[in-house]
Amino acid sequence: MKKIQILSMLLIVCSVLVAGCTSEGDDWSSNKTYSGMGVSFDYPGTWTDQSNDPMLVDTFGESGVAFGKDNEIFGFVVVDVGVLSAADKDKLINDLIETYKTELRLTNEKDIMVDGVSAKLLSSPNPTDGIYTNVAFWIKNEDLYITVYTSEKSGIETFERILNTFKTT
Repeated sequence: MKKIQILSMLLIVCSVLVAGCTSEGDDWSSNKTYSGMGVSFDYPGTWTDQSNDPMLVDTFGESGVAFGKDNEIFGFVVVDVGVLSAADKDKLINDLIETYKTELRLTNEKDIMVDGVSAKLLSSPNPTDGIYTNVAFWIKNEDLYITVYTSEKSGIETFERILNTFKTT
């Protein structure tokens, strides 16, 4: 259980730090594809790799990447949860839901499918800091995937569009 609590807190820190690096406006007139770390996904062609941003390096380390432009960013982290039992994995997902709702005030909850598995998407309806935060997470192949999208606009459509192309490779 202690491992779940530590993981939950780590993931909150990731979300908070990513939220501090965000923008508005995306351009899907062209798109790029990221392929690495066992996944691939499409993102707007005007975005660049933000993974070397010092704040994001401190947040994600070697466990994630981030792409974006100005104050708009999408990032993800992958955590091996294969050592957890099925019950602990369910508890982890439920703990993440409650933690994100409490700590980040992500009160809009939606069930979605990502890469053929059920995922949870949580978003902020009215940001107090001017930044909308959206988080989606799921478990597939013994890995927990946590994705974060932040923007000065709601941007849930951009986030879902990226997630619709997210695939494990």
